[in-house]
Amino acid sequence: MEQKTKRKVINLLGVKIKYKVKDKTKEVPSSDSSYNTILYTIEMLKAYGIRYIVTSPGCQNAVFNYKIQHDDYFKCISVVDERSAVYVAAGIAQETQEAVVVACTGATASRNYLSGLTECYYSNLGVIALTFFNYDNNEYNLGAQFTDRKITQNDIKRISVQLPQMHNNQDKKRCLTYLNTALSTAVYKNSPVHINIPSTLDYHIANEQKKNKTESINDIWTTKYYYDEFEGIKDLIKSKKTAIFIGSHGKFKQEETKAISDFAQSYSIPVICDHTSNYHGANKILVKEIQYTLNEELHPDLVIDIGGITGEYALFLFEKAEIWRISELNEFNCRYDKPVSKIFMMKEKRFFSSLINSEKEENGYYNELTKIIQRKEYSDLPLCMPLVCQKTAEYIGENALLHLSILNSLRCMNYFRLSESINVRSNVGGFGIDGAVSTLIGQSLVTDKKCFLITGDLAFFYDMNAIGQRDIKNNIRILMVNNNRGVEFRINPALEKTYGEETDNLIAAAGHFKGGAKAWAEACGFTYLSCDTKEGFLSQIKDFCTLNYDKPVFFEVFTSNEDEICGFEIMNNMR
Repeated sequence: MEQKTKRKVINLLGVKIKYKVKDKTKEVPSSDSSYNTILYTIEMLKAYGIRYIVTSPGCQNAVFNYKIQHDDYFKCISVVDERSAVYVAAGIAQETQEAVVVACTGATASRNYLSGLTECYYSNLGVIALTFFNYDNNEYNLGAQFTDRKITQNDIKRISVQLPQMHNNQDKKRCLTYLNTALSTAVYKNSPVHINIPSTLDYHIANEQKKNKTESINDIWTTKYYYDEFEGIKDLIKSKKTAIFIGSHGKFKQEETKAISDFAQSYSIPVICDHTSNYHGANKILVKEIQYTLNEELHPDLVIDIGGITGEYALFLFEKAEIWRISELNEFNCRYDKPVSKIFMMKEKRFFSSLINSEKEENGYYNELTKIIQRKEYSDLPLCMPLVCQKTAEYIGENALLHLSILNSLRCMNYFRLSESINVRSNVGGFGIDGAVSTLIGQSLVTDKKCFLITGDLAFFYDMNAIGQRDIKNNIRILMVNNNRGVEFRINPALEKTYGEETDNLIAAAGHFKGGAKAWAEACGFTYLSCDTKEGFLSQIKDFCTLNYDKPVFFEVFTSNEDEICGFEIMNNMR
């Protein structure tokens, strides 16, 4: 008869640990989520060529210590006193010019690293502090040996990350992003870093895995930093379907735009972006122009990524592509936890101007994409945010400033081309509802250009006090689409299908600000316009965009939930 699994409880140093005793003839899977995190950490240390580990004794790091002591790749040194351990690691780092690991248990052990890590910080030594903690403990449950490491001193590390327990693929992706961020900083920037790792007290699992040899990790990724080297880079660009992706970006200087344009044209590379990229150069393609028409065979093989956070969820561009990142601030960043194979630590202009293809491509990837771009007129749109953006894009004047609030305003405008003279901004850094009106006012105070804002009702009323300031100028044009709710939550297919009308209560917050903005806008000295029909909107939008007024202008467009949903479905080819 097969032996049944039994549960036992042992008491180790006052900590009760439950584990399963299984039939020794059966394979024990590496199902412990914290153990998997430890395994990936070890594998990543190898991938970055980190050989030396100075480790101190303890329970929380016992499994880690057990694994490395049976791995011939590592050169392990045991130092009992953690205060000394960091200085030993510092000495090794100084002599070898390599990154070195120090590892300790929970409780106050990590506190003993502070003096040594301070030395490493100011001496630019790549010492990697691995601290371990019991995931079941926290600052509120009176668990033994807990120390809160969420906040650490500025001058003991360049980066501090806490790895997740690996329950699923998303946890693994996040774990790899954190490990790459920390380890690449230590290796390539010669800086101390801190990695906080959930421990496992299931000690038998590592021993069983060692006996049965069931571990195999081959799905990690690493990043290589480039500072000056360009050897072979041109050939790699030529050999792949390469695209440039630009996230939100400050204004490009003329010479920067030229460098990107010349580079893109020389390889026939598309420059894929949204309006917040502020790129006004050659080979530009808006994400929305290809998002729903690009077959998988035409997805890029290589993406050169620049800029910051974007409101366009362009995940499809990164699914199968190798990703390079240009980092002007010498920082590690990646999008969607996707692997970044190369990070170029240099100015964008330098990268693009240095790698222009002398043998210019005439018909390349850019030409392939332009054949499938669909620039529809969308003449059948009802009165909704997409129609507002379509007509604003048509009539907004040259050299204007345009601010788009999060998120529906930004998304809808990205369907339509704007004059290349228009600079666009959206608060995608914090990516929140607040501040759109105030940011527009800040822009308007330092320019005589017309400054436009397209916003929804909740976002406007959230920041409505801003228009009462005494320094408001006449160059402000606010267009508020009032659909009497956060319509973003009603055009979300998953929410709408699941909750329908019930979304309005607390999720979409419908029914607030019933009187609209007229009284407040006029009280603040604005010329007030409004409409609640498509015809009324079409009869006023051109004047709103083009006429010169002796006051700032507020245009309130009342739409219905039904028309907003209809407009969303038309734009996304759902009807």
